[in-house]
Formats: sequence, C-alpha cells, structure tokens
Amino acid sequence: MKNINYDLVKLLHLKMDNVWRLEKHYVEDSEKAKCHSVPALKQILAEEKNHVDMLREEISLRAQNDLFN
Repeated sequence: MKNINYDLVKLLHLKMDNVWRLEKHYVEDSEKAKCHSVPALKQILAEEKNHVDMLREEISLRAQNDLFN
C-alpha cells in the first residue's frame, strides 16, 4: 500500500475512534458533570464527523480512480 493511502486509512481510523469516544463517553460525561466544556466537546464532535466524511470521500475518490493501492 502506498504511504498516502495508508496515511488516509490510519487518519480515518483515528478520527472514527475520536468520534466513538466523544459520542460514547466524553460528551455524556461532561453533561452529567454539568461542566462548561459541553459546547466545546459537541463542537469537536461535529468537526471530527466532518473530518471522517472528508477522509471517506478522499479514499473513495482514490479507489474510483485506481489510485488506492
């Protein structure tokens, strides 16, 4: 696998892990604690989801153009 393709997959995996942790733990924990970080964590979650979508699209485009090898 070319480095760029590995990099994109690795980054996608990391971003998806961040989304999962934010959804399953961090946002909920901050809401339970009634702390001031709730809006910040929700914004980070939204941005991470956007990054996941961007990476999925890039990987898909590379695969469609026979560049994902």
